[in-house]
Amino acid sequence: MEPVAACILLIVGLISAVVILAVFLVQSNKKLINQKMLTKNVEDVRDAFIDAVETVVYLKDDDLNYLFINKAAEAHYQKSVQEIIGQEDSALKAGPFGPAMIKTDRQVIERNEIIAYEEKHKNRIYKMKKFPVKLSENQTGVGAFIRELTDEEKLIRKQERVLFRNKILVNVLSKNFRNDKKQLEYVLHEALKLTESKIGYICFYNEKKQELTLKVWSKGLLSGVDMVAPQLTYRLEETGVWGEAVRQRKPIVMNMDGTEVIAEQAHPGGRIIAGNFTAIPIFIDEKIKAVVCFAGNAEGYNDNDVDEMTVLMNGVLTNQERRIIQKKLFEERSKYFQTLISIGDGVMVVDPTGKIEMLNKVAQQLTGWTNEEARGKQYTEVFVLSHEDRRSKIEDPIITAMATDQTQELKNHAVLTAKDGSVFCLEDSAAPIKNEKGETVGIVLVFRDVSEKNQQRKEIEYLSFHDALTGLYNRRFLEEELLRLDTERNLPIAIIMGDVNGLKLTNDIFGHAHGDVFLKKIADVMRRTCRADDIIARWGGDEFVILLPKTTIEQARLIKKRIKTEFARDGVKVIKGNISLGCDVKTAMAQSIMECLESAEEKMYAAKILERDDFKSATLDSIITTLQSDSPQEEEHAQRVSQWCHDLGVTMELPHVKIRRLKLAGYFHDIGKIVLHKDLLEANSERTEEEISEIKKHPIMGYRLLNAFDDTMSLADAVLHHHERWDGSGYPKGLKGEEIPFLARVVAVASYYDRLTSSEGEAQALNQHPLTHLEKIEGHFDPEIKREFINMIKNLPS
Repeated sequence: MEPVAACILLIVGLISAVVILAVFLVQSNKKLINQKMLTKNVEDVRDAFIDAVETVVYLKDDDLNYLFINKAAEAHYQKSVQEIIGQEDSALKAGPFGPAMIKTDRQVIERNEIIAYEEKHKNRIYKMKKFPVKLSENQTGVGAFIRELTDEEKLIRKQERVLFRNKILVNVLSKNFRNDKKQLEYVLHEALKLTESKIGYICFYNEKKQELTLKVWSKGLLSGVDMVAPQLTYRLEETGVWGEAVRQRKPIVMNMDGTEVIAEQAHPGGRIIAGNFTAIPIFIDEKIKAVVCFAGNAEGYNDNDVDEMTVLMNGVLTNQERRIIQKKLFEERSKYFQTLISIGDGVMVVDPTGKIEMLNKVAQQLTGWTNEEARGKQYTEVFVLSHEDRRSKIEDPIITAMATDQTQELKNHAVLTAKDGSVFCLEDSAAPIKNEKGETVGIVLVFRDVSEKNQQRKEIEYLSFHDALTGLYNRRFLEEELLRLDTERNLPIAIIMGDVNGLKLTNDIFGHAHGDVFLKKIADVMRRTCRADDIIARWGGDEFVILLPKTTIEQARLIKKRIKTEFARDGVKVIKGNISLGCDVKTAMAQSIMECLESAEEKMYAAKILERDDFKSATLDSIITTLQSDSPQEEEHAQRVSQWCHDLGVTMELPHVKIRRLKLAGYFHDIGKIVLHKDLLEANSERTEEEISEIKKHPIMGYRLLNAFDDTMSLADAVLHHHERWDGSGYPKGLKGEEIPFLARVVAVASYYDRLTSSEGEAQALNQHPLTHLEKIEGHFDPEIKREFINMIKNLPS
């Protein structure tokens, strides 16, 4: 090859090489630029990430100058990152992380090891992690991560306090305390630890009385107080700062800064407490139920303490109230269950399907089924219900209660047929049983045996139209019958009215029981003599009315005569049966039935007036005759005393009328003995107190008897007082001296002397002459009358 060609080829080759080299260099530079850009981007991303975290990150050289620090440090150092880089901590004069900062940095470099620790500085808590960083062959720096734990610690402490509070609540709710006070003492003890307090107490508040009652307190409350226990009850106006929680109805927190004078507050028992204090009202149902107070927390109290104590005490008080309610509920349920068991009514409980769950004792007795036999059976098998009228149907109260979901009461006429065939008239009610959701879970049936009540109702219905004593119709019924029977088809309508004579005398002498017998006898006579359709009624007291439909006046007079005749055969004691009767007849509708009744009444009273004297005379004769027949010696005694009284009246030259009254008074003086049993009329020195008391009633009975008759009324006082004594030691009224009627004084001497001279007289027992005995008695008789009587006896022929 020629040299020129060879040279050209060489030049071309060199140019190509240069071009290739240039291209390579350009490409390499571009790669380098791209690499630098990528590196810077990575560094920017790294810085962005590091600056974004709240943790402080730094890197120091071996002289502890800052080579790198993220933006999180600016808030602590109060300087920018650019001002911090290249500086050491002593030059920055910030010291934000505590005194151990530089010391631990050096230890990491010197020991070439990782150091992790926590440090508290200016009420802030930091977690440090420092590690050695190889900067060059001969140089080692220190890197660090600093994370502030203050908020986390607070959160952890809060969670721990919540856990502690919950633990207290769990213990409060699960432990068995002897009583509520012991429970509160435990809560207060734990709350002191929870709030880091030295002193605490719990008061209950009564809003109505505006009183605070100290329930429990810590030992510190009594420190320095000369008393075993503080006063327990305080009026609200008597309380100091601890009462402000009630007065203001909000928590009271009093924290004292170090520059402030520590305030002193009076507390229960007069205790003076200095320093931080809080009083927290506890509301339940918008009413203050309690106030909890704490003092002595060195760091002061805050909302967290208030919240925790509010939650804790609410739980405790709610638990106590729930326990009280549960206890009351249990007691109420027990009471109601025991009531159901022991109630005098039958009780049956059935489930929604109609199966029996329970029968109480009364229900078992009425149905004839035991609780064990009946449980699980359909109630219709046990509770067999029907209408008392077999032709009618009874509504089932259980079915109705289930259908309507409302209480049902059984209608009248319900009959229960027991297992043994016994039949009971029932009253009952069925009511749905509800659960807490208001759902019906069964039916309770309460029923009672009203067989006796029904009988009583019938008796009441009977008595409403009948006289209880005689069984005849009463006035109310007769008045209704007068109107009902006052029709033309019942004409003529006769009316007989009668009035029983001697009823008052019988009641006064022998008592109302004998008077009732008297009325029953006349009622029996009227029933026997009247027809089945006649209406016989007791009009009132001792009056009777007979209503006789379709009866002429002649027929009525015959019935009247039969009644009078029949009743005359009956009597009570010495009182013979006697009734005054009058009758009239309504013959035309124009006549008034009431005027007919009034006419019969007028005729009855006219007959009573005409018959009165004969009845009284006959009654008095009957009394005397009966007494004489029961005790002949009493008749002889009455005759002799009557004669002595007459003779003494003549001796004393009394007027003839007075002598006659004296004689009659002597004869009737013991007429009251008609009420005594025959045995008491016989002489007997051995009488019981009761018998003597009965005998002493005869003057009163004689007085009542004689007052019942016009002819003997003037003698009644003499008979009443013939056992009185001159010195007041007699009976029945204890009169003395001239308070005693004259006739009674004369009868007393005559009667006593006659008893002495009778065959069974006291003179024989005294073994002395009757007149001598009479002379010696002092204080019994009027001295002048006794003297006249003795002289009279002495002047009598032998």
